[in-house]
Amino acid sequence: MRLPNVREVEEVMPVWSVAGISAEPELSISEWQILETQLGSRHFVGIDVRDCTGRVSTAIQQFDSTALRGVTSSGRVYQLVGSQGCSSNGQYIWERWCIVNGITSYTDVTADVLVEGKI
Repeated sequence: MRLPNVREVEEVMPVWSVAGISAEPELSISEWQILETQLGSRHFVGIDVRDCTGRVSTAIQQFDSTALRGVTSSGRVYQLVGSQGCSSNGQYIWERWCIVNGITSYTDVTADVLVEGKI
């Protein structure tokens, strides 16, 4: 899949910083996926249930596939709500994050992680 360039992305929708871990230690996301970059890091991607904004986590460090709860490298705890899915807001932020971080390819590993039960 071709990722858009920075100019294409910035012309469509702005991206802003999120609250720090001390202000927001836990976050619930819906319409979620677990995506793996070509570097091997895995990330939660979805929409914040409070305001429907797209969210991308830092790399997942721990994940409980029964509770659908994980901890990322920032220390933030993500609670996955409802069924897995793909939202346009989450996908937009993911594509922007990939560009900023030099990610050129990724794979949806959601089903694999849920079956294996581990990251």
